[in-house]
Amino acid sequence: MKFIVFLGLLFVCFTCQSFAQEEDEEEFRGLRIGIVKKPKRCPQETKHGDHLTVKYNASLVDGTLLVPPRNLEFTIGEGSMIQGWDQGLLDMCIGELRELITPSGYAYGELPVGDAIPPKAHLVFYVELLEIKDGQPKPDIFGQVDVNGDGLISHDEVAQYLRKESIPDGDGDKSHQTVINEIFNEEDKDNDGYISLSEFQGFKHEEL
Repeated sequence: MKFIVFLGLLFVCFTCQSFAQEEDEEEFRGLRIGIVKKPKRCPQETKHGDHLTVKYNASLVDGTLLVPPRNLEFTIGEGSMIQGWDQGLLDMCIGELRELITPSGYAYGELPVGDAIPPKAHLVFYVELLEIKDGQPKPDIFGQVDVNGDGLISHDEVAQYLRKESIPDGDGDKSHQTVINEIFNEEDKDNDGYISLSEFQGFKHEEL
């Protein structure tokens, strides 16, 4: 009889744990945007293509600090930042402060980032908008890499570009060869060993 009661309690315990896990997943299923501070006057709001200067910090949801307060410039909506920022910082005013509770699906997904951010990490950002500039004209990265001007980017040209931009040639995943392989896996759609202008989407921050 005691054994049956023990099994019953064990089942209830597992069930409660399962419900708690489901509630946790439900809690972090969507991006949550909190407006901490907003100025009374807002003559301009952010939109896709704007070049922004922000001050931010980042932490895990348990309060572990990942990034202390610092300034950052980027263009919103071009895919260079995580999805949580591209969506969570739209329609924002200069001087506004937002809290972004960002599920892993809107951040870095199932992959770890360095030693600090574990897989499937939910992140919390505090972001203050300091400046908005209209979208900057994009530099001709393709033309800079395609040094012989034949309309095709080769492996050697990418290697030369990495050296010119002083991108460190590290070990393993940070080696130039690994970076080049990742770029061609992403950009060389027809797998002919070259990246044409029509295939070129621009090198992402995580690639470089």
